[in-house]
Amino acid sequence: MIKNLRFKAIIFTFIFSVLTSVTAIAQNKIDVGEMQISLSTQTYSAPVKNKSVAGEVLSIAGEKFNKGIGVHAHSKFRIKVNDGQKFSAKVGVNDSQINYNSENITSIPLTDGKRIYYHVSESKKQFVGVEGSLGGVDNGSVVFILLNNGKEIYNSGVMKAGNTAKEVNLNLKRGILEMVVEDAGDGESGDHAVWAEPQINYFEVPPIMVAYDYEGERVVQSQEVDLRLKEMISQLPEISVPLSQPDYDWLIDNHKAKAEVYRSSNGKDIIISNGLVARTFRVSPNLATIDYVNQMTGESILRSVSNEGILVIDGKEYSVGGLSGQPEFAYTLMDWVDDMAITPNSFLIQNFEVKDIEDRLEWKKVRWASNLHMPSGKELIFTLLKDNILVKVHFVLYDGIPTLSKWIEVINKGNIMVQLNQFKLEQLAMVEGESLVDIPKHFEKPNIHIETDYAFGAMQQKTSDKTTFWETDPRYTSQTNYAMQLPAILEVRPPLGPDTAIAVGDTLRTFRVWETPFDSFDKERKGLFVRKMYRTISPWTTENPIFLHLTTTDPFKIKTAIDQCAEVGYEMIILSFGSGLDMEKESDEYYSKYKELVGYAKSKGIELGGYSLLSSRWISDEVDVINPETGKRGGMIFGSSPCLSSDWGYNYFRKIRRFFEETGMSVFENDGSYPGNVCASTTHAHHNGLEDSQWKQYAQIQGLYKWMRSQGIYMNVPDFYINSGTNKTGIGYREVNWSLPRARQLVLGRQNLYDGLWKTIPSMSWTFVPLTEYHGGGEAATLEPLKDHLVEYEGHMMQNYGSGVQACYRGPRLYDTPETKAVVANVIKWYKQYRNILNSDIIHLKRPSGKDWDGFLHVNPKLKEKGLLMVFNPLDKEIVREIKLPLYYSGISKIAYVREREGAKKKYILNREYEINVKVTIPANSNTWLVIE
Repeated sequence: MIKNLRFKAIIFTFIFSVLTSVTAIAQNKIDVGEMQISLSTQTYSAPVKNKSVAGEVLSIAGEKFNKGIGVHAHSKFRIKVNDGQKFSAKVGVNDSQINYNSENITSIPLTDGKRIYYHVSESKKQFVGVEGSLGGVDNGSVVFILLNNGKEIYNSGVMKAGNTAKEVNLNLKRGILEMVVEDAGDGESGDHAVWAEPQINYFEVPPIMVAYDYEGERVVQSQEVDLRLKEMISQLPEISVPLSQPDYDWLIDNHKAKAEVYRSSNGKDIIISNGLVARTFRVSPNLATIDYVNQMTGESILRSVSNEGILVIDGKEYSVGGLSGQPEFAYTLMDWVDDMAITPNSFLIQNFEVKDIEDRLEWKKVRWASNLHMPSGKELIFTLLKDNILVKVHFVLYDGIPTLSKWIEVINKGNIMVQLNQFKLEQLAMVEGESLVDIPKHFEKPNIHIETDYAFGAMQQKTSDKTTFWETDPRYTSQTNYAMQLPAILEVRPPLGPDTAIAVGDTLRTFRVWETPFDSFDKERKGLFVRKMYRTISPWTTENPIFLHLTTTDPFKIKTAIDQCAEVGYEMIILSFGSGLDMEKESDEYYSKYKELVGYAKSKGIELGGYSLLSSRWISDEVDVINPETGKRGGMIFGSSPCLSSDWGYNYFRKIRRFFEETGMSVFENDGSYPGNVCASTTHAHHNGLEDSQWKQYAQIQGLYKWMRSQGIYMNVPDFYINSGTNKTGIGYREVNWSLPRARQLVLGRQNLYDGLWKTIPSMSWTFVPLTEYHGGGEAATLEPLKDHLVEYEGHMMQNYGSGVQACYRGPRLYDTPETKAVVANVIKWYKQYRNILNSDIIHLKRPSGKDWDGFLHVNPKLKEKGLLMVFNPLDKEIVREIKLPLYYSGISKIAYVREREGAKKKYILNREYEINVKVTIPANSNTWLVIE
């Protein structure tokens, strides 16, 4: 009896949990407007998300809607229902306030004799209607129809402008749902229909928008272009396939990794390779990436043939190249490629070019850097054409690193402005990172590093990445994941917009992406890949001047600080936050004051610069970014922030440039730099609305930083603008920790250094040392008076300079007594003696715990000093430890000569793992260092 009751209880619990689970799953909803609505078919213009097809606010008989899709009859969406259960929406004709007699309205004749109307400004083209039978634009009347597997399940009847919205709530069957809008028999003029708040409830597998079978005329590549491309390919050097794997480790010696563009032995394919990574293109019948090989592992990282991107122009989606007809999407056979056809509605290849790479921005070299050379390699440029729009797809493969870069140019060769609504720079069908039947909280992504120079809102690359999206591939029906949710499509695209006009004859350039596949899952090795990439593609980040954060603008104190810096070997002063410097002040007297101080600093060999706050401030209701949710300022990334595309924003950048031009300062610390705010204002002078607000604000900030790079201005910016020209960002620390007792600051500081240097190089990062009280903490947290805390002062300097990371030493002076001056001068002299190796890559040995020694090892196989070990003792007693040194990345393979400080060398034989064991004595509450040659 008891067993029976238990059994029943178990069964009841199981059934209840299943029902609860099913109920929870049934609550999933998807907004149809968030699907890929550009896959629809529509006679005039294209569907618009959250606005009418004419760009107006969604409104049906006075009822406003925040979400929906504006369409124009005749319009059709095709949705694969999957586990969809219910469809809901409101439907009607959008209210319109458009004045078609406005001087900003222009019209273009169509082939059917009618005219299409646009609202055209200097920076935007917006479809507003189609001519009716009597000229002008009629009042619309439409019919909304829903088909499920070809069977009509809803018909709205005739709906006219001014009719109240009708509600739709329907159960769905698996298969295909079609959302159709037809004209009501009186022509399509004025048929600005709205699917308001369209949603589908589903269980596990979400519905997806799919394209209709192409009904237009199939495009065929011209024989002339085809023959020319084949002749050009025949002129390229040949490479054997399968591609060979390198017989060397590029992290030790990369001189063999030279980029080149080849032809395959079959004469059909173009291959760009540097021996570490290769991408293969087919150009006939159209351009497509047919393979992407990690030569370091010998593996293909591409599942299926992929296009070279997607462009949404005037609301319609076009593939940049692309081939269709692949029978299987888990892998690709080259025999299949031979039978594939041109993707409908795609840009067609016309030409290609191979050349040496050019510098992507101007870098004026005025100070020490561990790498003074811009990268070398090969650039491969494909030119494609459709409807008087020329597209150039650029690929750059670098010498010496497994990194491929890509960007696109869109050139308007027609006779009317076009609007680039959206783009996808990459849409690659990648091999999945893991194969699971179920859906985890987080899928493991493919083993490749992706980043772009369209990054904002964070100090580190990972959190500033706003352009990398791992999407599902509904074509990949043979995947193991039941719900087909494997993130196996790499899309690189802006999170919003750009929704930017391209005038006749003008060009829009996308941002750049850098793609670096790994050959290992080892954390240190993967970090080295990324660090070598930064040293190569953005070498200005290897500048690493020694600077003081000065907290005053008093000329006497500034000159005193300059004199101190010159005495001990410092190289730069930044008039920091709280100093009183105002770069926005336009005054000849003010400019003269700082020009004189810059001149004095230069006479002492010191660079002078300063601080300016940008985004994390409130200006006014008229200037601040407008929250799209509320229509008012506030609630944005920093609460309130100015819109950089307002007149105030343009004026700010003009003032900053003028300040540097007038004063000759050569250092810029830009706090609260653009964090990625969107702005829904339609009154700001230099953007049109929400969709282009992020793109145009970013162009403003990036333009300033690139200009400064060309002027040799050093830049500290607490956001990841590294690939846009800035030098340094924060390593990552909690500011209030500098109010803790001094001993704790030292250990926490070393933890910040250890953790912060996995994926960044030392010179890219700053840390912090407040010489005066910062956020509080009193005497126990403060280094001033410096003479009373020389042990802690030297400790900060040795661990920071010993890691190669510059700190913001914040205070009014560097020393207060001859003894303090000697300590600072000796550390700087030591740092400069070993500057090259101290700015080299770090191998992580032991993270600080406060319990025992901690440390790291610098390595560089290209230097005389191939390694430098830094070890620290947080304990109150001297310790002796035997430490295993991994010397593989130093390039030493057999014998290492090691000396402690400037002592005698000792000979060590490396074991099979390229390791040696050294015995080290570390003083109490101090450090020591070893040089390996």
